[in-house]
Amino acid sequence: MKYFFKETKLEVKKIQSEWEEELSRLEDHIKSLEVASTSYHKVLEENRLLYNEVQDLKGAIRVYCRVRPFLPGQSNGQSTVDYIGENGDMMIINPLKHGKDARRVFSFDKVFGTTVTQEQIYADTQPLIRSVLDGYNVCIFAYGQTGSGKTYTMSGPDLTTEETWGVNYRALGDLFHISKERSDSIKYEVFVQMIEIYNEQVRDLLVSDGSNRRYPLSSALSF
Repeated sequence: MKYFFKETKLEVKKIQSEWEEELSRLEDHIKSLEVASTSYHKVLEENRLLYNEVQDLKGAIRVYCRVRPFLPGQSNGQSTVDYIGENGDMMIINPLKHGKDARRVFSFDKVFGTTVTQEQIYADTQPLIRSVLDGYNVCIFAYGQTGSGKTYTMSGPDLTTEETWGVNYRALGDLFHISKERSDSIKYEVFVQMIEIYNEQVRDLLVSDGSNRRYPLSSALSF
């Protein structure tokens, strides 16, 4: 019995020693992972800063122009757009004038022609969605007269297919996709507000009491 007890005791000490060595190796591995994780997050943060600096260098305010194609029944119409340059210039012809006064050149950050797809339109806006989740204030809006194609560009003609989605739906899709990818380290809260500005009045389109709430435009700027 004493012999077996001594053998068992030695065996237990041997196993204990092996476990201690394994635990020590595990602790070293965990420490190396912590160092790697810290370095990774540091590099990731630096990349985010560099990414947003690139966005700033592109300009805090960017103005794009999209040329609307003719609507059904207007195919025989005459376009006033004479030329679209790669550098963002666009030449407009006024058929009621002659000579130099008949042509005017407008400059934008970029001009999209009539054949550009919804996906190509959004490609120049997409980087800003990441900037939003990095803490930068971003505003994207469409401006133009009635019938110029604002709803087509921002919402899209058909919401049942992603191919025709506009900027709004594509931006929201990316917003939730990126926030889900970062869910292990960052928690985001998303709030939605929808307003309409018409005749210098701001209408809240998401009021819950059913009223058609309006605000003066001057007060809307201070929200």
